[in-house]
Amino acid sequence: MEVCIAYLRGKPIMLELRDGIAYLDNEPQPIKYLDEAKLQEFSDSIRAIPYSADPGYEALVNSKRAAFIVTLIGSAVGEECVSRLTHILDHVHYDVLEYLGETGEEDA
Repeated sequence: MEVCIAYLRGKPIMLELRDGIAYLDNEPQPIKYLDEAKLQEFSDSIRAIPYSADPGYEALVNSKRAAFIVTLIGSAVGEECVSRLTHILDHVHYDVLEYLGETGEEDA
C-alpha cells in the first residue's frame, strides 16, 4: 500500500510498505511499528474528508498528514530518518499555518 503524506514543491511524497519495510519515495526508512493497518487508517481518514475546492480542505488534509507524520517520527530510528520526516512535517505544518494566517509574514 502506498499513501501520499505530503507535497513538497508540488511533488507528492509517497510512503509505501513493501514486505514490512517502509519506503519514503522509494528509499527504505527505519520506521518501527508501521503496518498496512496504520497506512489504511491514515488513508481512510483522508478519504473521509469531503472534497472541496476551498483552501480549507487542503488545510484540513495537511493537518491530518501532520498528525500522521508526528506518529512516524515517534517510531523512526536514526537521525537521518527523523530529520527527513521533520523536514516534511515542517512544510506540511507551514501550509496549515499559512491557511490560518499565522506564518508571521503578514506583519513584515
